[in-house]
Amino acid sequence: MTENCGTCCLNYSDDNKSSGTVGAPQPVNEVKLVDVQEMGYTSEDKPYPRGELCTRGANHFIGYYKDPENTKKTIDAEGWIHTGDVAAIDYAGRIAIIDRVKNIMKLSQGEYVALEKVENIYSTVSLLQSCFVYGDSLRDHIVAIVVPDPVAITDLSRRLGLTIAVGQLDPTNRAVLDEIAKHPKVYEEIMKNMNAEARKAGLKGYVRVSNIEFSLC
Repeated sequence: MTENCGTCCLNYSDDNKSSGTVGAPQPVNEVKLVDVQEMGYTSEDKPYPRGELCTRGANHFIGYYKDPENTKKTIDAEGWIHTGDVAAIDYAGRIAIIDRVKNIMKLSQGEYVALEKVENIYSTVSLLQSCFVYGDSLRDHIVAIVVPDPVAITDLSRRLGLTIAVGQLDPTNRAVLDEIAKHPKVYEEIMKNMNAEARKAGLKGYVRVSNIEFSLC
């Protein structure tokens, strides 16, 4: 961050277990985690504590130029910068950035949903290339736009014994893929796989996608 002069953590070249982390705090910095209850991140989490990463040190800025309102939002009364990053700290003090505090929205019934976290879970479904999750504060559920994997859904169509009117089952043929994506059995199978992944990850009912739209772009 520019707010801490570029860095507060450091990876060492001889630390062969630091992959996926930003390293440990440099000597001039303190760090702490603040619970983000609405996203399910707390200092009691296992195997490592998780929460919003806050930093403090001599290298930190003193405030935004002529912007006391945003300065107050970023630096608390004790001098801690609230980074907006959700982090986990491992047994060796290394910090891994795992989420963003702002990647959260409230549904109409008052429940909070961390959209990026949900996207990451659904993106592990083998039938999908990518997944975009969307929520509206006036609705009580979330939906998704998914990009199916062409080869995977073509293979799925063969397993389901689907007959395609526009040609042979060819993952490079856009017309074929369009027809596959419109088939209710394909929709049903992808939703089944997504729901299984959601259960495996322990997602509560209101956090699970209730409807999907296909995109083949």
